[in-house]
Amino acid sequence: MRERTSSLEEELRAWLKGAGKVVVAGIGNGIRRDDFVGVKVAQDLAGKVSKNVHLIECETVPESFVDEIIEISPSHVLLVDAALLGLPPGTAHLYDVEEVVNSASISTHTLPLRVFCEYVFTLTGAKIALLLIEPKDTDFGEGMSEELEKAAYRIVKNLAGTLP
Repeated sequence: MRERTSSLEEELRAWLKGAGKVVVAGIGNGIRRDDFVGVKVAQDLAGKVSKNVHLIECETVPESFVDEIIEISPSHVLLVDAALLGLPPGTAHLYDVEEVVNSASISTHTLPLRVFCEYVFTLTGAKIALLLIEPKDTDFGEGMSEELEKAAYRIVKNLAGTLP
């Protein structure tokens, strides 16, 4: 994956340029501690975004929401998920689908995100990106680590300020 030289906010602004309807799909598992971060971000964005932004809590099965995403007919789809990237816990970056699908499997979910993204793109033509956050602890249990709580807060603040 490429080295990052810009801030998350700059990455999001560039990616969202010209956005109409946006789907933010939070992916994660509530009983795997930091793996819940994607769902937490989607939950915490509620009431902080415009009607052009559709929040979906996919949990571990984003493929179950394909019909809903297609019905929305978004210009952009942002998947938010925890991923093992070898970075410090709480580090978050925006990735193009191609950057991630060519690397080793980093997702803890059943359907590879590549397949999900290709399907959604084929049916909607939407720009698709992954906002991935390095977890600290994905063991079984509830509650996220302090690093991931802080990361979720920062990400929600960034997204609330950049989404259309």
